[in-house]
Amino acid sequence: MSKSKERIESELGEHVKKAVSPVETAPKQKHVRACIVHAYDSNTSVPFWNNLKLQPVLADEVQCYKALILIHKMLVGGPKCVLAEAMAQKAFLENCVKSQGQSNLGHGYGPLIKKYVSYLFVKLEFHAQHQEFSGNFSYEEYLSLKGVSDLNDGYQTIVELIELSKKIDEFQKTIFSEIIPSNGNECRIASLVPLVEESFGIYNFLTSMLNGMFMCVESNDPLLPLVELYNVNFANLKKFYERCQNLPFLTSLISVPQLPNEPPSFLTEYINEESSNANDNRPE
Repeated sequence: MSKSKERIESELGEHVKKAVSPVETAPKQKHVRACIVHAYDSNTSVPFWNNLKLQPVLADEVQCYKALILIHKMLVGGPKCVLAEAMAQKAFLENCVKSQGQSNLGHGYGPLIKKYVSYLFVKLEFHAQHQEFSGNFSYEEYLSLKGVSDLNDGYQTIVELIELSKKIDEFQKTIFSEIIPSNGNECRIASLVPLVEESFGIYNFLTSMLNGMFMCVESNDPLLPLVELYNVNFANLKKFYERCQNLPFLTSLISVPQLPNEPPSFLTEYINEESSNANDNRPE
């Protein structure tokens, strides 16, 4: 027997409530997952936002920070409708800063709340300008809509993605600077999870996109500046993931990516592809 809409909404409310409890621990994955699944099943995040606003997240810094983690997880793991609908919630996010992001007293989440909201605004703005992207930057979904035939568009997209990755790098450094020897680190560390997931999605996209673009050009020269930007981003990501791998609580939550020692050489791969094609076309 299928559940009634009222019961489903009630269960969502319980998951939201438990995910943003005042206990200074990470939002439990089962509650986060339930919120994401509900958004997929109903193709909307409006009930999620309605339930979130019923919680005292604007009156408690721990609950406020956990709410931001939950929102970020929804943006990264939820359906595309979540991204569009979150744009209408900017006033709520601004109120998070006004109510809990102005002080470094108490548990000390004020600066993190302010930086977190700032980053979420950057992400939402990116998606508003690039509606072809899912929250986790799936390359396959992007290809189905855009492809890589327009090199000028691809070039600009890569530049803007690397800028977004820089913002992730800045925010993760802020989080690490706030991790102190205390019992409250679990919540801070948990906010690294969506940053790892999102940054790795961007990294995989950039790698695939550049490979595709190198296969479309006659001369490599126009793409070399992109490779330089990519390599800087690669080095920053590698340092980020190495720091994450030294946090046992984080590695208990997710599998932290391990990047190779050196970034891929797109030029080499391009040459190998050309050589392979030439060999495929050789006379029998």
